[in-house]
Amino acid sequence: MPRNPKCRKICLSPSCRIFQGASGQAAVELRLDELEALRLVDLEEFDQAKAAQHMEISRGTLQRLLYAAHRRVALALTTGRSIAIAENGNAVPAPGCRSFSTCRFCCRSSETAAKLKTQGETMIIAVTCENDNVFQHFGHTPSFALFTVEENRLTGRTDLPTGESGHGALAGLLKEHNVDVLICGGIGGGAQQALAECGIKLVGGVRGDVTEAVGDYLAGTLEANPNFSCNHHHEHGEGHSCGGHGHHHGEGRSCGGHCGNH
Repeated sequence: MPRNPKCRKICLSPSCRIFQGASGQAAVELRLDELEALRLVDLEEFDQAKAAQHMEISRGTLQRLLYAAHRRVALALTTGRSIAIAENGNAVPAPGCRSFSTCRFCCRSSETAAKLKTQGETMIIAVTCENDNVFQHFGHTPSFALFTVEENRLTGRTDLPTGESGHGALAGLLKEHNVDVLICGGIGGGAQQALAECGIKLVGGVRGDVTEAVGDYLAGTLEANPNFSCNHHHEHGEGHSCGGHGHHHGEGRSCGGHCGNH
């Protein structure tokens, strides 16, 4: 009898399950465990041994997942076919995760957080900022505190006012200033996608002093609330409120680190 497939521990629930291609051919299916292997090695920069340990599989299994993922993505890109993210029953949440949605934080909250750049290179960390505290809604932050990090040490800070920049322009503003990492409170899905497209790493659900937050991030001890997403992507109308952090953006409306459906 064939043995049951071994469970693969995964910290991933992609918000988009279909990437539309131009071809009329059937979509290429990329399984969740294949995508997780791809994420850990190619995005999070885990070595294969560490990625295999994280997924609780053998290194040989990880290599097979990576080979399959690379082949499927290459096939879709070269033939114009869509990519569909497919469930597989032996993909289960990784230890320490309350849900798949915590992936970027359970994997990145400690040692990998401070190693996004190779040693000797400069890293720029931006923090949504108001009165030296982490501002709790990305789209309405009055300024960013930009910290320069060299060899894992803070070497400088500048403040970048956002002016009239709205949600859609803020990711571009950070990219223009060569930001590598953003630390913030709440942030909507559209802004998260814009940051990802700009190659900016996101750490959400953070509160407190901006300088302390960056120091804790570099030390691998930063506490972040995984339920940080704001579900609104539009300008807030009168009477809109989210969370309760106490920052108000107009009469009767405020935005907190975690926003529900409206």
